[in-house]
Amino acid sequence: MQKNKILIRVVAIVALLFFLVTCVYLSVSPLGAGATSVSDAQRRQKEATQKKEEAQSQQSEEIAKREELDKQLNSVQAQIDEFQAQIDQKTHAIEISEQKIRELTRELQKQNSDYNERAKTLIKKGDVSYTEIILRSKDFDDMTRRISIIKKVAEYDSNKLKEIEESMSGVEEMKQELLVQKEEVLALKAQQDEKKAELDVLREESQAIIDKLQKDIEAFEREYELAKQAEAAARAEAERLRQQSDKTIQLPANYTGGPFLWPSNTTRLVTSPYGYRIHPVTGRSRFHAGIDIGAAYGTSILAANDGVVIVAGYNAGGYGNYVVINHGGGYSTLYAHCSSLLVSVGQNVSRGQVIAKCGSTGMSTGPHIHFEVQVNGATTNPMQYFN
Repeated sequence: MQKNKILIRVVAIVALLFFLVTCVYLSVSPLGAGATSVSDAQRRQKEATQKKEEAQSQQSEEIAKREELDKQLNSVQAQIDEFQAQIDQKTHAIEISEQKIRELTRELQKQNSDYNERAKTLIKKGDVSYTEIILRSKDFDDMTRRISIIKKVAEYDSNKLKEIEESMSGVEEMKQELLVQKEEVLALKAQQDEKKAELDVLREESQAIIDKLQKDIEAFEREYELAKQAEAAARAEAERLRQQSDKTIQLPANYTGGPFLWPSNTTRLVTSPYGYRIHPVTGRSRFHAGIDIGAAYGTSILAANDGVVIVAGYNAGGYGNYVVINHGGGYSTLYAHCSSLLVSVGQNVSRGQVIAKCGSTGMSTGPHIHFEVQVNGATTNPMQYFN
């Protein structure tokens, strides 16, 4: 079960690997004074995407290999179980045979002992018995009857001896069969041991893959923390730029724009709400600073209200391509993971204007619109600002 959980988490990591490879050489880069241009961000995004695809291919191969090993493990384990079933069956048969041989041997020993005693008695008496029989006979008929009885007794003893000999021969055959059965059990155990050794090798290979994937998860968790720091730095920079723009751009001191417009005209599906949630990759509780709106790749992202663009660039943390709009009165909105940006810093935008296209840049598992509302630099639940 634990291994299956690790594999599920790794599949999610595959989609996020492009974020890891970009974090090494990119930093927070909103397009303000001295910031990265949109074209540079797109170029870097293309490079990151190529690296992501290479990482995805490698990771897919590892997962496919792990799945194939699972099949082999199941097959080998089934063979081991089958060997064990045969061993148990033959071992039980051997135990029954050994018990039967012991019982027959005791019976034969008793019969043989009784016969030997009778034989010794006959040998000791010898011809005297016949003489006594003749002399003690009342007449000829009596003598004939006595001699007939003696012959029948002798014939019985002879048959009994033959029966004992045949039984002893049968016991010997059973012993030989028992030896064959024991050799078969030893052969089965030898084959089982070979399969167990093969199973151990497969388990080691499988565990090596699991360990590698677990390290990938641990590495992602470290990079995830760096991404969160980068996002926090991006928000702080956006707030600095908002305060700076408040001084240079004529915006009302108090927010007067009313309720915000939903940033998509094609969907209202919220796939992840604001607040703490269980992260799909790390499996840990993480704070989500905005809402995620499920949308198709390339669909339009709309400005929530009138304002001035203060950031339009690429964030090497989790945002990817993103836009921040200053609405005045300390209010700003952020739109992240865009496939492309259609506005630039300093541009005035109006409510409902298309400012970007939906994508999956930055730390994202699929195309969606990440939307945040910030009041004086602090994030707040966006849902309270819509009608």
